[in-house]
Amino acid sequence: MKLDESTLQSIVEAVVRQLALESAAAPAPATVAAPCGAAEGHACTADPRPVHAVERPVFEAALPRLVALTSSQIAMGRAGNRLRTDDYLRAREGHADARDAVHSEVPDDWAARHDLLALRTRCRDRHHYLLFPNEGRRLDDVSRAAVEAHAASAPDVQIIVGDGLSPNAIVQNGAATLAALRGALADAGWRTGVGCYVKYARIAVADEIGVLTRARATVMLVGERPGLGTGDSLSVYLAVNPRIGQDNAEKNCISNVRPIGISGAEAAENSVAILKRAFVSGRGGVSLGIGWGRA
Repeated sequence: MKLDESTLQSIVEAVVRQLALESAAAPAPATVAAPCGAAEGHACTADPRPVHAVERPVFEAALPRLVALTSSQIAMGRAGNRLRTDDYLRAREGHADARDAVHSEVPDDWAARHDLLALRTRCRDRHHYLLFPNEGRRLDDVSRAAVEAHAASAPDVQIIVGDGLSPNAIVQNGAATLAALRGALADAGWRTGVGCYVKYARIAVADEIGVLTRARATVMLVGERPGLGTGDSLSVYLAVNPRIGQDNAEKNCISNVRPIGISGAEAAENSVAILKRAFVSGRGGVSLGIGWGRA
């Protein structure tokens, strides 16, 4: 069905009107609970953004709730034909955070500290990695030989950690998420073999490692492509029956793994659930029917 502008506007107004009614009807909480994540030393939601004056809002009372529901840049108002100063500075800060994340590095001893086999792709350095994506999808000769030494391991699940497009995400959240993932896979009764850490990694390098170790499945924890203010976000990519050049449609992804997103424990639990279903069906990715609006 094609939506014209007036129909789309009426749908938006109806949704906002419903939110406003729910906000007005909601009872005030009797007590103020401790912030989510306070015990762990972090918050599960970003700091609230100020709600600026929006010219002629249809439902002004709903604006604070809408802003609280998302970190997206909505209900921002304007100063003339420009962003307001604090919104502009906040956007610049988020952009700088993303750039810093892309150009960050994981410490050289990180792999050894977490009992991982240190590998690298064919990329010479970070600059080469960013300019030539295909070079990050295959191991260099030394790393390939190191993995081939474990060819007889044939694990149920091959664990791989890659710096990806946000090495900072590995530094900030990689250790806790890796520990949760190892624990969940062990509880499921699966053999994981030798874990691998790949420097200058793209997601497809997991295909080669999975083939070399003869794994039933691969689970790759990788620094996620950062957006505004999301330089600490991880993704978990899962693939069964790995092969070189495996299409991304055959893989499953759990994204936004970080303190104000999906926790490492939740990502690990979901990974096990996906793999159990994939092992039964013998396939993964979109064919599993797992995702938004699906069981």
